[in-house]
Amino acid sequence: MKIHIMTDLEGPSGTNGRSDGIGNKTVNLPIACQVLTEEVNACVEGLRAGGADHIVVWDGHGGSNSIDITKLHPAAELGTIGGDLYPVTFIDASYDAAVQLGAHALQGVADGYMNHTFNSHGVANMWLNGERIGEIGIGIWRAAYFRVPTILISGDDAACREAHACLPDGVATVSTKRSISRYTVINRNPVAVRADLRAAAEQALRNLANYKPKPMPDKFELTVQMMCPNLADNWEKRGAERLDHMTIRVCGTDFVDVWSQYAGWAPGVHNRKFGITPDFNRS
Repeated sequence: MKIHIMTDLEGPSGTNGRSDGIGNKTVNLPIACQVLTEEVNACVEGLRAGGADHIVVWDGHGGSNSIDITKLHPAAELGTIGGDLYPVTFIDASYDAAVQLGAHALQGVADGYMNHTFNSHGVANMWLNGERIGEIGIGIWRAAYFRVPTILISGDDAACREAHACLPDGVATVSTKRSISRYTVINRNPVAVRADLRAAAEQALRNLANYKPKPMPDKFELTVQMMCPNLADNWEKRGAERLDHMTIRVCGTDFVDVWSQYAGWAPGVHNRKFGITPDFNRS
């Protein structure tokens, strides 16, 4: 079985961020990257025990510099993202399941550690078909477009709550820390987190038939409220509908269509450029 893992750096145990985010100048960045790499490796071990034979890990944080490839599990491949393709992760219908590791809650969650939605200085709120959504939800929909179920998500307890809200019919979660506020948490011991990730990954994959991708509606509407009017100006110039001085909207026939428009491509360009098409025959 082929598994897609998407990672972020806010959600592992022990990450110490600041109001300006986790970047190259963050004091404990090397430790955070080490912990994330070890959590990925624990998940890979569990997935292999559950039957996976092809695992691709996508470093989804910032400039894709948060996983130490020299210490990555030898059974995993590493994908990195940059330039005009960020924040795309190349999942397609060849995958059997999707996993998100190190996730964080969407912008504005009171107890969500380092909560934001893609850009903490840019996006105030995001709705997909009227449902408020963050990076966790976008990842779930992106996988579901290709009929790939998301089976496991890890991060702080606020991220885990969000995962269950996005997938009420079932998803495995592993909490890495208990959030008190946006920048204060009580971290679980990394050894305990890794043990839980290993066990949860194996069990989730063994029970793959119990997890289903979100059903696809006939049309999609992505509404984004920006932090300031000039950002909405930029999206309006790209062709988005302007709803008010802070809010834009893009509409399309499927998820990738609206996400491509928001990311800066014309409708359908994402599909044509990268040759990715959904397998609508998958159950």
